[in-house]
Amino acid sequence: MDTTVGIDRFELPASARSVLRALAVDGPATRPQLSTVLALSRPTMSVAMAELSRLGLVAGRGSSRGATGRSAVLYSLAPTAGHVLGVEIGATGVRAAAFSLDGQEIGAAEERLPAGHPTVTPEAATAAAGVVRRVRDEVAGHHGPLREVVVAAPTLPSTERGGGLRPDGTVRIGDTLPVPDGVPVTVENNVNCAAVAEHRFGVARDRQMFAYIQVGVKIGVGIVLDGRLMRGASGAAGEAAMLPFPWSAAQRPSRAGLEQFLGSDALMERCAGAWPASGAGPLPRDAKALFEAAADGHAVARRVVDQHAADIGRLVAAVVALVDPGLVVLGGGVGQNQLVLPEVRRTVQALTWDTEVTVGGLGDRATLLGAVHLAVTRALDSMA
Repeated sequence: MDTTVGIDRFELPASARSVLRALAVDGPATRPQLSTVLALSRPTMSVAMAELSRLGLVAGRGSSRGATGRSAVLYSLAPTAGHVLGVEIGATGVRAAAFSLDGQEIGAAEERLPAGHPTVTPEAATAAAGVVRRVRDEVAGHHGPLREVVVAAPTLPSTERGGGLRPDGTVRIGDTLPVPDGVPVTVENNVNCAAVAEHRFGVARDRQMFAYIQVGVKIGVGIVLDGRLMRGASGAAGEAAMLPFPWSAAQRPSRAGLEQFLGSDALMERCAGAWPASGAGPLPRDAKALFEAAADGHAVARRVVDQHAADIGRLVAAVVALVDPGLVVLGGGVGQNQLVLPEVRRTVQALTWDTEVTVGGLGDRATLLGAVHLAVTRALDSMA
């Protein structure tokens, strides 16, 4: 753990907390604008702004001319207000990004992993520590203290702020990342992070209810109800891998059998079984190559993709039947491919009821952006 001096803490009055959050969430504003939006009197606003300025949390940035022709100072968060880190540990690589508290990216780094891993390995943790160090070196001394770190990983969320992984992780991320003592490090499920990002910035923006379904190396579901992420009693809501599969009079389900069936490795095994010995060209080396061949009109590749899309549709139908989310957003390396949409929609309509199904709007950035947003939210909660 980094022994750099920890972050500073504030005891802000309620009015100052309201102003700080408004500037972080909604962007620059003048005192009159803030007074109107927050229903604060002019004297209260003056006191709040003076306190925030004294602490180096807000600063004047130019001016804005109002309807009366008068100009007023435009305030925003100060560069010294601090920043957060979002970290993504994926099956094939790790990323880190630093953002200011008002949502501006100020540094980023990533590193590919030599092989896909469904869980967090020591090698992945070491790579994560490396990209975090590079980002911290990039932003050092320019953007105030680091206030919060959120790690998105293919695991259940940590139940405390120490960053422990359970049950899939093999290391304690909080002990390996080079961040100052006292900076909270929280481990969050990667699918939950992607759902949060699509709700805040993507195709589910402002929707009060939807389900985000990730299909790639692993599968998972993030559920937003009444505008909030549904976590469940154990923090494991949306662990679709645990749905019983296969399930019939002649078969008994196996643990995580659905994830094994829908994961990319099993998809490529079925692709190899369906691929003719001759006349069809080389066997696709991975899911990306399979989908590229299908998009180019390769008949066998398209049949494999359509069957996989129908299988994804059955998972979507199960989620629709249980939650009735109104909107399902598909993500992940396979799920976000536009080729799966038609068959998924047909399958859902055949098995349940017509429900809006679309692919995510943030691509492979969804998980990292969700981690950043959670980090900003938690940082503001601790300050304001």
